[in-house]
Amino acid sequence: MAKFAGITHEFNAFTREFTPFTRKFGAFTREFTPFTREFGAFTREFTPFTREFGAYTREFDEES
Repeated sequence: MAKFAGITHEFNAFTREFTPFTRKFGAFTREFTPFTREFGAFTREFTPFTREFGAYTREFDEES
């Protein structure tokens, strides 16, 4: 049981050190999310063009 308590103590110490990093990462993620959403919207708008370009490229490959 003492061995288990030692492992638990070490894990708790590690968790305490790691928590500030987790909080900073969470804050970064919250700031980054709007950009990700905008990029997703842009990608959805851009996809039809990409498909057309792909079709054109295949057509061009077949002709050559």
